[in-house]
Amino acid sequence: MYRSILSFLGVCALLSAGAQQTVHQVFVLNEGYFDMNAQTQVVPVSLGSYDPLSGTYQTVATLTGPRFASDVEAGNGVVYVAADDQLLKYDADSYALLGQVQVPGIRQLALWNDRVLLTRGELGGLPHYFEVRLASDLSLDYAITPADGLLYSAEDVEVVGDVAHLAVGNSFDWGNLVGEVARVDLTTGSYLGAIDLGPDGRNPENIMLEGSDLFVLNNTDFSKSSISRLSGGALSYTVDVTVNSSCGASVLADGQVYYMEYALNKLARFGTATGTVTDTLAGSLAPYGMLYDPVNEVLYTTATDFVSSGELHITGLDGTVLSTVPVGVSPGRLALDLRTASGVAGDVGTDVRLFPNPTDDRLQVSWEAPVERGEVVVHDTAGREVLRQRVGPGDTRLTLNVQDLPAGPYLLQLNERPAQRFTKR
Repeated sequence: MYRSILSFLGVCALLSAGAQQTVHQVFVLNEGYFDMNAQTQVVPVSLGSYDPLSGTYQTVATLTGPRFASDVEAGNGVVYVAADDQLLKYDADSYALLGQVQVPGIRQLALWNDRVLLTRGELGGLPHYFEVRLASDLSLDYAITPADGLLYSAEDVEVVGDVAHLAVGNSFDWGNLVGEVARVDLTTGSYLGAIDLGPDGRNPENIMLEGSDLFVLNNTDFSKSSISRLSGGALSYTVDVTVNSSCGASVLADGQVYYMEYALNKLARFGTATGTVTDTLAGSLAPYGMLYDPVNEVLYTTATDFVSSGELHITGLDGTVLSTVPVGVSPGRLALDLRTASGVAGDVGTDVRLFPNPTDDRLQVSWEAPVERGEVVVHDTAGREVLRQRVGPGDTRLTLNVQDLPAGPYLLQLNERPAQRFTKR
């Protein structure tokens, strides 16, 4: 037994080390609970951090003053938060507040070089609906005004190259919804015009990128939802996909747009290659917020009762919940904190990835190069085979049920590829 443990540790030590991109943490923006009738902040807005390595969550900042929050973005060791009428900047390691400015009607954020981009919207209208601010001190660089051509409030902002794309819906003027994707050249600070999404593309909520094409989830007047595809700077199509997608949570992953099928309270998928609805994932949970993790090839989805509790679900691309942790109330927005790491044992020198690790009951195994056929084999510290599962032709992922394995370390191997270590809790 002693010798087998040494062999196990020796294999782990021999796993090569090098540079790779990792998910250092996932930021969770909890909107809290503001009682509109009593005009009282019952649960404050908070910022939390989920550690994928340990599977733990902690609250890292509590915001006093904002009644609600609308977005979070992370990059270059900093995390930015849009909350009520405030833009806040935190250190992504110490979580110290680095800066704060007032921005009435702030909605959503994006990062570009040393700039913070933000959209705006408010009842009664605002002087302008898009701003570019310096990341260093959050001061205003310039705004795109109605005189430039941007007439309506916007929600999501997605940067492709040096062009910002804005989801323009005029959603604060309910009787006059529009559906456009506006474009801003960030190198010149000039407005490039807008792409009309058609009568079924009103109230765009989320812009997603696949290659050079954009996919937009539109909530119309909440009587139905649609998806638009933009290619080469023009509208390819807008198609209805569901009666209602609720809050518009959606992501694009693995050639599918994931969105909420409100009538079934499940995740549904829209194929980007076919332009049609693929399926509804029977085992999935209804998301309030959603984010795709391309490093670990999982979805982060959230759920809440909007009053007292919230959960973060680590979800496979098939809709299977891999693990769950409690978070704050109304966790509506999420952001990945990506870092470049080196010397991480067990993950370098192979394209096989394991997530979450450690795991409680299910382990997602993914790899880049498809295999013709093969098997995933798991051994314990004594070298005994404890689990084996076949891999089908062309597969690039599978989910292992490790619920019945005793807690402890294990080695997993796909065919002849280097073994990977994981821990069952």
